[in-house]
Amino acid sequence: MSTCLYCSTDPDDAWAASPHGIAVPSPNPLTPGHVVVAPLGHVASFYDLDVAEQNGLWQLVTEVRRHVKAALQVETVAIGFEDGEEGRGHTHIHVVPRQPGVHLPSEIEWITE
Repeated sequence: MSTCLYCSTDPDDAWAASPHGIAVPSPNPLTPGHVVVAPLGHVASFYDLDVAEQNGLWQLVTEVRRHVKAALQVETVAIGFEDGEEGRGHTHIHVVPRQPGVHLPSEIEWITE
């Protein structure tokens, strides 16, 4: 699907990649260092992925989180899901360095440290 941001990203151009996903800078960053992790295949829901693909994405999220925390010297990050057709139609996970005064959009399901 060529109109999908995540499907049209070449894995060689991604910030990080794995056999199951890519990590790219957010097209609409909430803070510096805001990264989005998405599966390689166009899938609307995280729960449509098989267990190996879900685990692969979480491993990539873990790698991104570790790098963002070290590079920006932040204590916490927010992890957020966009899942289903009402988002971009391609499930993805946000990794956002926490900074004072940053509002986390309510349309994303957030997990914070």
